[in-house]
Amino acid sequence: MNRSRLAAFATTALALPALIAAGPASADGHDEATYEVTITNNTAAQYLTPPNFAAHTKAVDVFQVGRPASEGVGAVAESGGVPVLAAELAAATDGTSGVGADAPIRPGASATFSFTTDADRLSIVSMLICTNDGFAGLDSRPLPVRDGQSRTYQLGAFDAGTEINTELDADLVPAPFCGDPEIGNGGPQDELAENGVVRRHASIRGIGDLPSMYDWNGPVAEVTITRVG
Repeated sequence: MNRSRLAAFATTALALPALIAAGPASADGHDEATYEVTITNNTAAQYLTPPNFAAHTKAVDVFQVGRPASEGVGAVAESGGVPVLAAELAAATDGTSGVGADAPIRPGASATFSFTTDADRLSIVSMLICTNDGFAGLDSRPLPVRDGQSRTYQLGAFDAGTEINTELDADLVPAPFCGDPEIGNGGPQDELAENGVVRRHASIRGIGDLPSMYDWNGPVAEVTITRVG
């Protein structure tokens, strides 16, 4: 992916397909409440794109292991194109969704956002920038049920299955996210299309010229959700 793809952080979303098993945003019997969410990047060198989030019921699957990624999830995983998934989530969740930061989250840093909803689950998708199509994901985890209660979840690393993992500098987003100003000048290529399914990411395996510093071990991020009122 080339430098022009960084503009995806601020571009207008296109016409989009429905998410997997798209359904209503809220369910009868759940009280409306406000939640504060903090997401922390636990990697040593990977940047995370501003996280797309959605509050919803179990009728909505933003992504699902073993199923093809939606257009929006694929856009985030390949190029950090948050507006595409943002539009999908807004359509599928009646507006209880958004983007939880103004800029990428650097290693060791956190971003905090809040929302109000009567839904009972939360999903998050954020690109692991120095990968071909990797993302940090939280899939339909329960929100706290009492005021003052917090729940903490680990975000695993997933492969969207939309682009072959070349691990080549020329296929990645350029500096400052991947270090070298020359990284990312090759641009996307049609032959990289994978047409696979979402799966757990195998991390950086050393098959290309991407430095090993971008590898990770274990969960790539942590999210803490607090019901504040």
